[in-house]
Formats: sequence, structure tokens, C-alpha cells
Amino acid sequence: MATLTMPRAHGANVMAGVGDGQSLKAASCTYTLAAALAGSDVLVGPTIQKGATILDVILHTTDLDTGTPAILLDVGIPGDADKFIDGSNVGQAGGTARGVFAPYTMEADQPVQVTVATGPDAGATTGTVSITVIFLPVAS
Repeated sequence: MATLTMPRAHGANVMAGVGDGQSLKAASCTYTLAAALAGSDVLVGPTIQKGATILDVILHTTDLDTGTPAILLDVGIPGDADKFIDGSNVGQAGGTARGVFAPYTMEADQPVQVTVATGPDAGATTGTVSITVIFLPVAS
């Protein structure tokens, strides 16, 4: 198991601020594979601040499993690895998956992360894993 950091798109890997008013925000991170992913690997994505309400999570991957499709991915927070997406097979051929959950208000400053729930049969050594978190920031 490895813990890998996903760099934020267009900037430093810091918590998203409130920006322009209290409008809808998006935080996006992409991890570029340097080696095959393995079961229990964790890709640490954007940190979302306490009190922000997550409305949607989008997971996009290239084909991460070049053998008999087996890889399954979860998206969640520390302590609840599948809070937003549970057992997605999107990495088996590449594509996009979206979360199915009620709006969730963050209870602490925490990253949204991708966990390899089931490792690949034959892991790809190139490709990408991206997550985008759509949220409403804390009301000031």
C-alpha cells in the first residue's frame, strides 16, 4: 500500500478558499501514474474545509487494468473511504464515474481521496486518475 499525493489542477495543493462570494466551487486533482497501482493504495486529493458542503464528486481514469478487469476504486475521506463512490469499475477500461450520495457537510478539514479497493489484475504503468469535487464553501 502506498499513499500518493494528487497535485491540484492550476495551482498549489492547498485548501480551496471561498473566492468570489458563496458561489459553487470545484477543486480538481490529477495523479499521473509512474507505476501500477496496487490494492489499498490511496491517492490523496484536494483538501476541503470544515463546514463546506460537497454536492458531487467526479472520478475520471484512463485504463488502469490491462489484464482481466479487476480494479475497483472508492472515493471518500479518511475514515470513510467509500463515502462518495463505492467500488467503481471505471479503472477497468477508463471513463468517468460520479458519486451517488446526499449532500455532505465536511466535519473537519480533510482531503477527498481515491482508494484502490481491489487491485488490478495487470496494472497499467502509465495513465491518470483525476477527481473533481463540486462544493459550496462555508458561509461567512
